[in-house]
Amino acid sequence: MKACRGCTSSRLKLFLPMGPHPLANGFLKKEQLSATEAKFPLDTHVCLDCGLIQVNDQIPAEFFRNYVYIPSSSDTMHGHFKDYAKQVVETCIKSPQSLVVDIGCNDGLFLGFVKDLGVRTLGIDPATNIIQMARQKGLEVVNEYFVPSLAKKVREKYGPASVIVTNNTYHHIGDLDTFTQGVTELLDDSGVFIVEVPHAQEVVALNQFDGIYHEHVSQFTAKAFVDHLRRFGLEVFQIHSLGVHGGSMRVFSRKVANQPAIPPAVAAWISAETSKGLFEAATYDAFYSRVQQIKTDLLVLLKKLKGEGKRIVGYGASARGNTLLNYFGIGPDVLDYMVDRNPLKQGLYTPGMHIPVFGTEKLLTDKPDYMLLLAWNFADEVIKQQAEYQRLGGKFIIPIPTPRIV
Repeated sequence: MKACRGCTSSRLKLFLPMGPHPLANGFLKKEQLSATEAKFPLDTHVCLDCGLIQVNDQIPAEFFRNYVYIPSSSDTMHGHFKDYAKQVVETCIKSPQSLVVDIGCNDGLFLGFVKDLGVRTLGIDPATNIIQMARQKGLEVVNEYFVPSLAKKVREKYGPASVIVTNNTYHHIGDLDTFTQGVTELLDDSGVFIVEVPHAQEVVALNQFDGIYHEHVSQFTAKAFVDHLRRFGLEVFQIHSLGVHGGSMRVFSRKVANQPAIPPAVAAWISAETSKGLFEAATYDAFYSRVQQIKTDLLVLLKKLKGEGKRIVGYGASARGNTLLNYFGIGPDVLDYMVDRNPLKQGLYTPGMHIPVFGTEKLLTDKPDYMLLLAWNFADEVIKQQAEYQRLGGKFIIPIPTPRIV
């Protein structure tokens, strides 16, 4: 990489080379297993000026036309987005005619809650298969990639947006400049732009290397947001800390005529990031070493259990799970199969490792000894849902931040 995609600095450090990887959500049908699978380099850099963690190689844009992740498969995300919608409506909406736009609206989970509160909504998402789920909720969705030309067309048809949100989508964007320019085209002069993404500080502190893959091309610090958005006349004025996805941030910004001093609450975030060493090369060298230790410890544990004749399966056919499996080389010789609540993944095979995916009901009939909890960021929810499996003697292996058995 020659320059940071967020702030354009050239102070980039390669700190996590993970080799060639298939697309993390590139699940396969049985008849596709014998074909050559496309793989792309997964080399992770960090900008030592703004702290933006970033992957250089971009996946083909058309990949997002048929997507398999939906937040509705998680009970946690239902409650999260319901509370989020209530907050947005109470603090940012001045009238029912105000427009809330969700870029990357997915199956419409968040917008559905906003609509239920009597506010006008519009979704924008390129995934042709998933937007049908949003439309079944009575939501209007534009099935296109978000670029400035589309932003202008949307504004002409629907009017300016009072609120633009993008939830766990901004870190998918390879061309941040073009996307953010589109936001400024669509946003009302008094509107609010809200981004929700994982926080790079938690990614580093909790060894969350598995959240870095070809869809998640960026992991943001507060400073990365401030530095990037101010280039487009946007001021970060508030940030909320969130527990979802292993530690996330909700960043609020608005248009400003000039660039005032960074608000104290936002400056406090940057100060905390500085104290955690997020702008120092040594921090990322230490992160790499910890990831290698996780790999060693987890493989030793799995080999020991297999040597004792234990049966192990994977829970959560997630993109982050596939990143871990491919980087660590864990395949069907170790995991008999995967289970996932998302029906879009059931009956398919994981990318790279080609492990079959079933519904979670298989656990109670098959009764494997251990589950490798690849969806560890929803560990509390999963363990609660699988109380019967645990009562029957089943145990969980949680790999992040360090491998342990529950």
